Amino acid sequence: MGSYHIMKCSLPFIALAAGLLLPAPSARADLPGLKEQPWIGYFIGINKRDYRFGITAKGKGILYPLKKDGTPVATTNPIDINFDIIETLPDGKTVRKQFTDGTIVSDDKPTTDPKQAVKFRGYVTGNASYEVTVIPERDGVSFSGRITDKGELTNPLHFAVSVDFTPYKQGKGDTKDEIKSFEKKIRRDEIRYESVSREKGKIDFLDEGNPAAVAPDGFTEAEIKTEGYGGIGFEIKSSFKSKFNFEDKGEKPLWNGFTLRWTVNDGAEPTAEKFTIIPK
Repeated sequence: MGSYHIMKCSLPFIALAAGLLLPAPSARADLPGLKEQPWIGYFIGINKRDYRFGITAKGKGILYPLKKDGTPVATTNPIDINFDIIETLPDGKTVRKQFTDGTIVSDDKPTTDPKQAVKFRGYVTGNASYEVTVIPERDGVSFSGRITDKGELTNPLHFAVSVDFTPYKQGKGDTKDEIKSFEKKIRRDEIRYESVSREKGKIDFLDEGNPAAVAPDGFTEAEIKTEGYGGIGFEIKSSFKSKFNFEDKGEKPLWNGFTLRWTVNDGAEPTAEKFTIIPK
């Protein structure tokens, strides 16, 4: 359908810090929840003109792009933001560790539109512990985190933030007219990026191929433009000693949905790094 193109784009870099101790894994609880709509069941709620972002009581991030009237563009396919503990096995394969249900706690109170960083912490299988920091920004939201204890696990562990984009849940359709209409609709959808090696380029949503192969060493900046979220785009940035990659889902164009996963470089201090999403 298309090919990957090299083009220019530029975005700024950023950095910040975090840190806290954990309770014993025997403490069984979820994060406390807000009591008002639309935040019932959420620990953090942020309302802006173009988006609504929250952290649920289970420690998951959900971002809804908004229409001009303040309602979500699509209630069934928000942007999911997951905080992952990634274990690297001896054969080089990686697995996501499951959060231990009921162990997520925070010293911060549930809040809407926080003015400063909010933290929560918990455990995954194997009794490894982690901490997540959510940082409100003027135009978006940032995330940081770290492994605080490896517990019973002996393989390498990394903290990661995974962002799942599914702008076109219904897909192309089946008839020729439906496919033609869909392709016309998304012909301007694209991701412009800057790789870790400072290569700048563009991926069209209709391009065939594996996005994960474009820059295996990762990206530091990206700008996503898509009609799938009502024309709202996203600026993605990582701090100096971190990066993000496409999760490898094989030969699938971007309109099928894609995941960006942020990690901190080996040897860097994780609490000094952050990952930022700016809806625009």
